Amino acid sequence: MLTFDENPLTSNSNKHDFTDTYFKKNFFFTQQLVNTTQQDQNHQILPEQSMEDQGKITLCLDLDETLISSTMTRQCDYDFSFKLQPTAEGEKSEEYFVKKRPNVGSFLRRCSEMFEVVIFTASLKPYADKILDELDPRGDLISHRLYRESCSYFCGSFVKDLSLLNRDLNTVLLIDDLPSSFQFHPENGLQIPRFDYHLKKKQNQNLLDNCLVGVLKILETIFIQHEVISIIAQYN
Repeated sequence: MLTFDENPLTSNSNKHDFTDTYFKKNFFFTQQLVNTTQQDQNHQILPEQSMEDQGKITLCLDLDETLISSTMTRQCDYDFSFKLQPTAEGEKSEEYFVKKRPNVGSFLRRCSEMFEVVIFTASLKPYADKILDELDPRGDLISHRLYRESCSYFCGSFVKDLSLLNRDLNTVLLIDDLPSSFQFHPENGLQIPRFDYHLKKKQNQNLLDNCLVGVLKILETIFIQHEVISIIAQYN
């Protein structure tokens, strides 16, 4: 069995601590939350597969702490930064400093060759698009982008309901650092170690991260065998 270079961290980090106080403080969760767990199952959040992706397995990738690590604290060691303009009068613009997970460029390129790639994030669209435009500047790696409004809010977590993707669940895989994200379909989810680069650096922890290299080996097996659930079961 393939193992990653570190054990998955627990999901109880400040960034994903879904409390009322935190919602009021952090940009990611400033929008009013709507309980979407009763979504109409006939409402599908993806269109039919394009001719280019026809017949491919659909690979859904989380963004924060899976592909990148971002912080609002200025760091000398970051790959790019961006500002978000205020959405309400009296608010200040917010600047984010982003570190890409090692090998993310080659990882996305290889994934795009094998799968229909969907970014499925619980972050808001203005924030996520700034990052995704950096990761996929030509728009040829990612087939679809899904944001917070496509998530279900259930028991304090944003859940990615894969049954709404307009795809056969036997051909859908979600990779996320938070198992709560795929709690509706655990057999379709692969949890990987959390990439919180800035926190690790602050705490003088080991910054070596080869996680995406290990994940790619699993994905290549899935691509060759064209099978998701039985292969993922070996790693969960």
